Amino acid sequence: MENFTFHNPTKLVFGRGQLENLPNLIPDGVKRVLIVYGGGSIKRNGILLM
Repeated sequence: MENFTFHNPTKLVFGRGQLENLPNLIPDGVKRVLIVYGGGSIKRNGILLM
């Protein structure tokens, strides 16, 4: 294996009222975010609009 460095700063937020705080968690200038989910609740609560 080749030598490498992997840096993955991740912030996880839990609890009531956190959905309303999502826009404040994404820094200015960010063009893409990775959304990982399961079970479908993200679609039901409106966070993932497809």
